[in-house]
Amino acid sequence: MKRRLLVGVLLASAGSVAAQGPAARLGSPAPSPSITVRASYGDSGYDGPPPAARLGAVSTGRIGEGPDDASPEEKYNWGVPKRNTTATPASRNRDTNRNSDDEGYDGRGAKLRTPGRLTGGRAGDDFEPVPPPPRPEGSATDPGWWPGRRRDLDDLRNQFPTFGDTDRDRLAFQSDCAFDNFSSPITNPFLAEDPRSLTELRPLYFYQGIPSAQYYYQGGHLSFLGVQARAAFTDRFSVVVSKVGWSSISSGSPLGQSDTSFSEIWLSPKFVFWRVPDTQTLASFGLQFQIPTGSGTVYQGTGGLGLVPYLSFGRKIGESDYGAFHLINVAGYRMSTGSSGSSYFFDSLHVDLDVQDRHNFYPTLEMNWFHNSGNTGGQFLFFEARDFGNVGGNASSRDLVTIAPGFRYRFTDYLQMGLAVEFPLFGTRDLFQYRLGVDLIWRY
Repeated sequence: MKRRLLVGVLLASAGSVAAQGPAARLGSPAPSPSITVRASYGDSGYDGPPPAARLGAVSTGRIGEGPDDASPEEKYNWGVPKRNTTATPASRNRDTNRNSDDEGYDGRGAKLRTPGRLTGGRAGDDFEPVPPPPRPEGSATDPGWWPGRRRDLDDLRNQFPTFGDTDRDRLAFQSDCAFDNFSSPITNPFLAEDPRSLTELRPLYFYQGIPSAQYYYQGGHLSFLGVQARAAFTDRFSVVVSKVGWSSISSGSPLGQSDTSFSEIWLSPKFVFWRVPDTQTLASFGLQFQIPTGSGTVYQGTGGLGLVPYLSFGRKIGESDYGAFHLINVAGYRMSTGSSGSSYFFDSLHVDLDVQDRHNFYPTLEMNWFHNSGNTGGQFLFFEARDFGNVGGNASSRDLVTIAPGFRYRFTDYLQMGLAVEFPLFGTRDLFQYRLGVDLIWRY
């Protein structure tokens, strides 16, 4: 009885549930609307034209998928992976995968630029190198009188690669900077050659008094106004123009002739054969050619061609509480190749003090020695003019030793001046009573 009652309750419950209708029913999937995505117009307030490109219709919501009939652009935009590729590091597949002609990518769309080349095109296409950025017009090291100097001289060195030692970061025609604290000699300016390889212009002037006891001129003076030029092709080889300008004689007697003439031209190649920056020591050798181009009335066209081999030595000789000392000594021999010229030995000694190692003020003391060894002219004159001009007179075995205190002042690394007064110590004075000399060096 109990068992029948339980079965009846269960059947009644099942019937009531079967008779109840569903509260809600899912309908058939509706096709999703086509969505068009456009490029953004940018920030608010943007008044420019609309973008030129827009994306096509998006037909799927899953990244990396698209309809089978989608164009390559749409597949590429949705990130459809290329087939038959293996995972490789980004540094390797960035160029190889993008520049290949695999299915699904035909070279269109954005891609990274190859370093140093323009973008666009397929792999294997010819690319033009990206032009370098324009170089600055000047640099902090350029002097005010030559803006863009480093750029211009670097271009010149590239055109003539043998001019300059690029391994020392040296520009074309730049002076040897390893001995910047040396001071160039002031007196005997045409023969006392600095041992360094330099590039400079050096205007100079000297005024020389003639002794009143000189039998021919009986006083008066000599003077020279001109310029020297030097060009350093390397830190060991340079070319020097030692003398070009105007020479003048003013006589104190009606017997002596006064005149002004273009001077001889003295020039020489010079080679530095010993160069030790660590000890501040160097030595050079040169051969000067004295070309007679002026008038014989001021002894600028006598004696034919002159040859002057010379040696120049420089060294830092010590330091003190007052600064560093430097020594330069130049010695040579002047020989004549003509029929009316004199020959002589010379030696010029220069000592300077770099006061407090400030590299701007250099008190100097110089001594010069000349020894006339003979003549070939047969002139009826019994004196010589030494470095001023070649008289060709009968003045053999005569000596002159002079001393010259002075100073050199460096305004900048490019501009400096020197001043010295020279007096005879002993020997035959001939035309030398005293000499005042001044120069201005414009050095690169």
